[in-house]
Formats: sequence, structure tokens, C-alpha cells
Amino acid sequence: MAKLGYTWYPKDWGSSENVFELSLSERGLYREIIDLAMMNDNKTEIKLDTWVRKFAVNLDELKSILGKLSILNLIRIDGEKLFVPSCESRLNMVRGGSKGGKNPKPKIKGIVKGIVKPIESLEENNGKPIVKQTKIETKTKTKIETNIPEYLDFILYAKEQKPFIDEYSVKAKYETWIENNWKDGNGNEIKNWKTKLKNTLPYLKENINNKLKTDESITDIARLARLGLLNQ
Repeated sequence: MAKLGYTWYPKDWGSSENVFELSLSERGLYREIIDLAMMNDNKTEIKLDTWVRKFAVNLDELKSILGKLSILNLIRIDGEKLFVPSCESRLNMVRGGSKGGKNPKPKIKGIVKGIVKPIESLEENNGKPIVKQTKIETKTKTKIETNIPEYLDFILYAKEQKPFIDEYSVKAKYETWIENNWKDGNGNEIKNWKTKLKNTLPYLKENINNKLKTDESITDIARLARLGLLNQ
């Protein structure tokens, strides 16, 4: 969709109870996120490392602000995508047509020619195509791929179960399973990654330094996961 400008409503911003709960820095980040949502059709990819540099903020503070925005329902996080509920009504108008929801002129359709379905494979005896083989293979492939979580969900779940777990150990385990086609060290397919990870965590080392101080960002992220604000 076209990256057009949009109307800003100061009265709605100033009268919002949830915005009223935000500090000046939290309001600034929320305002930036709204711009990103409008430019990305409300499917903003979470890029923590980039945002740290762009918004001149440290990682812990960034996570803490995102956590607060999520708790106040100003944003929603799903995997590695970020969604702003307040932007959706305006975006629906833009999706229907840039002039406030009017549908654009329909394109003139040309002559639609039939699509010849390719032969997937042949039976050895009579040379006839095997029916629905492509669909079966695609369905199986999709089932395997959807069983693999995004790394962000993986590390958040690990920290919720064991807050002081060493992140490098968790990342190494995740990458090992990925390289092994989502199978464990014994070659068994990982069907329930949460159960498998939970049983593996006791064997991974903890970060001793984190035990000596309170990590507020971990607390925020764990709270979000329990509230169902993050994809699990």
C-alpha cells in the first residue's frame, strides 16, 4: 500500500487515559511506533537492535517501555510483529481507497485462460499422474515448519521458566535444533518445543551476574507472556 500521510488528532491523544499513564519518553516511543504502523500497514517488524540506535535508548529501557505499552493495550506483540490497535480504523479506510474508504476503479480484466496443472509424478506401471501428491507434500511441509517457533518466542519462554538462564546457551540450543531439522540430539522430532525446552533448561547454565541484580526487563517480558500479550 502507498505510504501516505495521515491525519493526527491531538484531542484524542490528549484525552486518552492510557496515554495519560505514559512518561514523556514513553510517549515519544509510542508516537514513533504509530508512524511505523501507518507506514507498514500495521505489521511492523520488531528490530530491537535498530531501534536502540535510532531512538538513542538502551536495550533494557526499550524493552521496559514496550512492556508497559503492551500492558496498557496500546500495542500488541505477535511473534516478531508489532500491532497498534488505534491505527487500524484509519488503515482500513486507506485499504479501501485513499479517499476515505472509496473503492478504487476496478481494473479491466483480460481473458482468463485455463491453467494446465503440471504432472507431479507418474506411476511406474501405466504412466498416469499420481493424484494430489503435491498437496500432500505441501501439507506435510507446512506442518513441520509451523512447529518451529521464532527465536524471540523461544528466548522469552525460556526466561519465563528460568529468569537467570544464560541467553547464549539458549540461543546455541535453538540453533542446534534448527540445524538438525528441528530434532534433538537423539534424532527425535521435536513435536512440542515448549515441553522439550522446559525439560532442557535444567541442563543449561545460568548467568551468575544476573542473579546479583534485578532485571526489570525480564520481569516485564515474563508478565506479558503470562497475560497472553506475546505469541506463545
